[in-house]
Amino acid sequence: MLNLVNLKKHSVLFAILVGAFSLVLTNSAFNILLPSLIGMYDISTTYGGWIIILYLLAMTVTMPLTACIVDRVGRKTTYIIGIGLYCLFSIVGGLFYQYVQIIMLVRFIHGVAAGLMIPLSLVLLFDFYSKEVRGKVTGAWGMLLTLAPAIGPTFGGIIIQFGELKHLFWINVPLAFLSLLLCYRQIKPDQPAKRKTINFQGIVLMVLGISGLSLGIQMFSNPNFPRWLTGVFLLISVVILIRFIQKDSLQKEPLIRCGLLRNSTYAISVIMSAIQASVMFGVIFIFPLMLQDVFNLSPSLTGAMFIPTAICTSLFVWVGGNLIDSGKSLHFIAYGVGLIGISVLLFAFVPKGVSLIIIITLMAVRGIGIGLSNMTVTTVGLNSLTDDDLHEGSALSNTIKRLTSSFTVMLLTGYYDIRWQMINRLGEPAQYAKWMTLKEECIVLGGGMLLTLPLVLFLNRRKIDVGVENGR
Repeated sequence: MLNLVNLKKHSVLFAILVGAFSLVLTNSAFNILLPSLIGMYDISTTYGGWIIILYLLAMTVTMPLTACIVDRVGRKTTYIIGIGLYCLFSIVGGLFYQYVQIIMLVRFIHGVAAGLMIPLSLVLLFDFYSKEVRGKVTGAWGMLLTLAPAIGPTFGGIIIQFGELKHLFWINVPLAFLSLLLCYRQIKPDQPAKRKTINFQGIVLMVLGISGLSLGIQMFSNPNFPRWLTGVFLLISVVILIRFIQKDSLQKEPLIRCGLLRNSTYAISVIMSAIQASVMFGVIFIFPLMLQDVFNLSPSLTGAMFIPTAICTSLFVWVGGNLIDSGKSLHFIAYGVGLIGISVLLFAFVPKGVSLIIIITLMAVRGIGIGLSNMTVTTVGLNSLTDDDLHEGSALSNTIKRLTSSFTVMLLTGYYDIRWQMINRLGEPAQYAKWMTLKEECIVLGGGMLLTLPLVLFLNRRKIDVGVENGR
């Protein structure tokens, strides 16, 4: 006979995963629709790009505010607000998809919903599952959310080719409504702490700083904006953000709990997660250019090359979760980090005429490394916090990952544009110059990943220390 308590826990897992999966699936589908949207609404590429930018901007700004909202209304209510906004504005998008301004508004609100849901989805699961099984929970969570971005582009292409844009919104509605209903019924209510004082000046500084930094990064990747203007914009945003941190740190209950970084285990996990996210997004920038411009693969075949990564990631994130729950050494994280670093480095040394089998193998090896190390590092970091600090730790970690990965892509983009032209001016063909530049960036990303290996040893030592202190 099934244990009713465990059945309820798994219903919570299902409720949260349905909503999160739908959200990630839709966003990844939208990312490839930009050319179609430009033609559909007869708009410029710059104007159409804001459909993507507004989502990212809203999500990045909302994430650090999640802790403040949770403090006032609780985790359950905050998550329900997020999934409710996602459901409601999917309906709006389905009804008024003919108007590009409405699509922009819908994507902005979807970004707000993502900023509320993503940091809280794993935290709510941790509320129901003890530390002994959180690895398996993280594995199930990571497995499904890894598959969503893998099938999202194909899903979006099918929708736009054989249907209409409104169908992409309407498909979300039953999934979001089901998640909303299950979350309302199955997630236990929590009492809001109400420890934070609403500091409007601090909120304004934080929003201006983070949104300015995010916009500046987007401006940098757009050649229509002068580099000096982008630089000034970024500098002002950084100054505002530093001023916010200075003022916020003086509060009894700050909006962003930067003090959580005094926990060495959590701080190391955030650093590693930020580097892993930077390498992951850097690869998403580099590999399509390399596969198409150097190895002469078609766009569709280039997209297919990422499928082995997604499959292996989804499988091995479950393996990594089970290894965490086993209570044994965390050395498997080092193996994962090593596989990521080595597979990216090897792309700098493969010849032009390399077999597709070699490329597929390297992509699969990278997926295995991501599965073993990515979510497991996040789990170790969150497990080191108290239950009351989980939502703040998750929001802080996700915000840092988002900003560092965006900044990394900005640097890679700038370096690529400058470096290949520099090599080209020395007399080398343009294609060769681009290949050399991409090789250099692969070496930087792969080497940066390998440099985190000592941090894994520190995490493993801290785990052993904690185990001794608890008498295990």
